[in-house]
Amino acid sequence: MTLLTWRRLALWGVPTLLLAWALAALLLGRGNPPFAVPVSLPIGCLIAGGIAIAWGWTVRGYRKGDRGPIDSMKAVRTAAFAQACAYSGAVLGGAMGGYVLGLLAYWDHAPRRAIAIQAMIAAGASIAMLVAGVVAERWCRIDEDDDEHHGVSVPGGAGPAPA
Repeated sequence: MTLLTWRRLALWGVPTLLLAWALAALLLGRGNPPFAVPVSLPIGCLIAGGIAIAWGWTVRGYRKGDRGPIDSMKAVRTAAFAQACAYSGAVLGGAMGGYVLGLLAYWDHAPRRAIAIQAMIAAGASIAMLVAGVVAERWCRIDEDDDEHHGVSVPGGAGPAPA
């Protein structure tokens, strides 16, 4: 599994932002009505980010020695879920940010301003999910000497190489 980097997340989020901005400006400029952002989008982002943090906290506790043994597959699933949250947050944050930029030209129009505010809230929740994913993924990283200190067991009998 490739570790997250801010550069890789930006490579997903920035083009999405630019594409959403161009698309929103084009469609709104042609007189199309803006679409409302569903309330479930920011709620879902916050729930997913919260789950990533909660699961990551468990792995972090194990790594610090505060918790007992943990199934290695649970740690891997936590890291994969955290990465999924980070990538999804980057794409959704970019899309909602671009939509907000497209709507800013119509800020004086109250109904479009309300939709822009909804999109801002969704963009903020998406960025929160991105940050939660990055933090949880960092908690799941193992140092090169972790196997020696913790005696990590891998299902199927594979484990650290004997010295």
